[in-house]
Amino acid sequence: MSLVNAIVKKLKTGSIPNVILFSDVDIFPEPPYVVVKPENGSINNTRQFRIIVHIKMGKFDDLENYCFNELDNLLLNDIYDDEGNKYKLFLNGFTDVTPEPDDNTYFCERMYFTPLKSN
Repeated sequence: MSLVNAIVKKLKTGSIPNVILFSDVDIFPEPPYVVVKPENGSINNTRQFRIIVHIKMGKFDDLENYCFNELDNLLLNDIYDDEGNKYKLFLNGFTDVTPEPDDNTYFCERMYFTPLKSN
């Protein structure tokens, strides 16, 4: 199992268990839901993970609490995949609450990164 799958699995243990990997679905589920999007790291020799949290209108406090407290509690500790490999994520910024007109939600993004391992 890869780090991406380990992140998805870890996030599913949180208060928003509806977690999907970016590009795995054509239609997004009903909010609240979380999207994990792997990206090229903005820091040299890293990989970044954009965690995009969607929630219904009127739930600003819940969205902010999840993004700035719960995500850190879930992801800033060591993460293990099914083979026992240990990974460490580090904070790498966020985008603030933004409306998403396509599905009538609001979202906030939190970015984490990890160094790429050399062989």
